[in-house]
Amino acid sequence: MAYQQRKELISNLERIRDSRVLCYILSDRESFPPIPGFSTQLSGEPHILFIDQLRAIGKTRQLDVFLYTRGGTTDSVWPFVNLLREYGERLTVIVPFRAHSAGTLICLGADEVVMTDAAELSPIDPTTGNQFNPADPSNPQSRFGISVEDVAAYFELGEKRAGITQEAYKLDILKELTQKVHPLALGNVQRVYMQIRRLARKLLALHLNEEVNEQKIEQIIKALTEEFYSHVHSISRREVIALMGDWVRSPSEEEALIIWDLFNSYSDTINLRQKFQLPEYMSDEQTRDLTVVGGLIESTEISHIHTTDIKVIQRPNLPPNVQIQVSPGSAIPLVPGFSRSYEFSIQQMGWKINEKGD
Repeated sequence: MAYQQRKELISNLERIRDSRVLCYILSDRESFPPIPGFSTQLSGEPHILFIDQLRAIGKTRQLDVFLYTRGGTTDSVWPFVNLLREYGERLTVIVPFRAHSAGTLICLGADEVVMTDAAELSPIDPTTGNQFNPADPSNPQSRFGISVEDVAAYFELGEKRAGITQEAYKLDILKELTQKVHPLALGNVQRVYMQIRRLARKLLALHLNEEVNEQKIEQIIKALTEEFYSHVHSISRREVIALMGDWVRSPSEEEALIIWDLFNSYSDTINLRQKFQLPEYMSDEQTRDLTVVGGLIESTEISHIHTTDIKVIQRPNLPPNVQIQVSPGSAIPLVPGFSRSYEFSIQQMGWKINEKGD
């Protein structure tokens, strides 16, 4: 669906809710094999584009953010929410389907969260990474991420499940861990452990009085960081309302229809329901160009689009005992019956004005 049609849907939602709407849609489309650009994460990169969008919208009594994301960098959340609050006296996050991880953090900073019956939030327990994280044996250039709550659970396992309570034995548990994980990587885990809780508190305090709601704030933070036990757990609307209270609600019947129509328009644009099959796309061509849409930031004023332009090279996987004579500079021909490998050369990746109106 083209931007002009989505723009009409955005305008309809604004009319129904007496608000201004900013849409932030990040693709999590699956591809086989995994291809750069199909899954786009929250980051600080488009922050200046949000400034352009919000200045075009202007300051308003009610600002709605229509959000779809699997998450991203937590550092991008606080400046984003604060920028939104500069332009909206009251901030609502509308969740048609997924607002996971850092997307859930954005919801914590809103005066109101509207969730459809399909909507999901997620735990906010982050995974850390720096140069001291363990290397991946299968790919030495890559490093394993460390889950903050996995480290905490390791110590809890020793103390509460194995019954190790003496300080000397607790120290042995720490020594065992530091033999596998660099101490500075563990230090980073502790910093992120404190940072995520502080960030969640600051976001909640934007609309909840800390003195009056101290117990509720602590309950929300503890649940979202520790008590769902899996970072990929999908927290349903019922669970969210039970945890957070009446600032989370279901849409009205009229709102629900337009919210889902708008989400479907983005789903169709990014092809979220269809897994991309590279072998089918390449067929028997050795080289082919591919443009991937990874996200959209839109209002009725402007459309920004995230694209990745890739040159794909397809090669046959030949056994060591098979040799093919080719002239210098020529590619090895694709041989029927053999599997194929792919090389990706990124020509361009990033956000830009949606000049084509895709």
